[in-house]
Amino acid sequence: MINSMTGYGKGEQEVDGGSVKVEVRTVNHRFLEFTTRLPRALYGKEKEVERAVRAKIKRGHIYLTVSLDKRIESEGVEVNYDMIRKIYWALSRFAGREGIPGGVSIDTLLMIPDAVTVNSGNISVSRIWPATRKALSKALDGCSSMRAVEGAELERDILKQISQIDRVAEKIERKTPAATKRTIAKAKKRLHHLVGDLQLDESRWVTEAAIMADRIDYSEEIIRLKSHIKQFGTVLAKGGEASKKLTFLLQEIHRETTTMGNKSADAGIIRDCITIKECVEKAREQVQNIE
Repeated sequence: MINSMTGYGKGEQEVDGGSVKVEVRTVNHRFLEFTTRLPRALYGKEKEVERAVRAKIKRGHIYLTVSLDKRIESEGVEVNYDMIRKIYWALSRFAGREGIPGGVSIDTLLMIPDAVTVNSGNISVSRIWPATRKALSKALDGCSSMRAVEGAELERDILKQISQIDRVAEKIERKTPAATKRTIAKAKKRLHHLVGDLQLDESRWVTEAAIMADRIDYSEEIIRLKSHIKQFGTVLAKGGEASKKLTFLLQEIHRETTTMGNKSADAGIIRDCITIKECVEKAREQVQNIE
């Protein structure tokens, strides 16, 4: 199963008379990137939030917002005055005794763990965070579900294009022997027209015809093209992080088709090659949307 990179999910969890809400929105991106908005009470939890997201989403740009219900969003700041006062005087005495220049700044004191504590209303961070994790899990499940549904739609459309490529490749393979004969016959007719009444050396012509047939032969391209189509189906069926592999295989299908089109002098086969390229471009657009 493959997943789209586009999705949305929302989760909510009650906590002590209020609630925590989490919204997750994902869009296309080459890598996994985050834009995270957390309430002040959850500052410092960014890495834990990202770890939870990475466990379920492998690629895309993640827009994640955590909000607190108005009943718990009012924030309070607690300053541990007694601890700060004791540390200040202890450091000042130590600096004077040891002859250390300078003074103890407020910036230094604020770096002391637990010197300042931010609380969200009457609910501690230790209670808000577990509720946030549950809301985040719900949001991620909803987002992943939407990505899976859209991924299934993308897979059907991609398979439609690949099936068309496979059918056209089979048609080219069937046309090839007759097209080669027509090309050689046409070249011989032109040569007769050019030399007029002069005698054509048949042995030399046979040699030239063999060289021409080798030059316009694209049996190897057909073999590689069919191999790429088969591999494409295998990778798509396996699912997971398939976008990069599928993009590479589409590039190879396009390259083999271009070579065949350049070699061929048959108008029908050239049109078939154009059809394959059109299908490749349609498939490429959809592949860029999957994880």
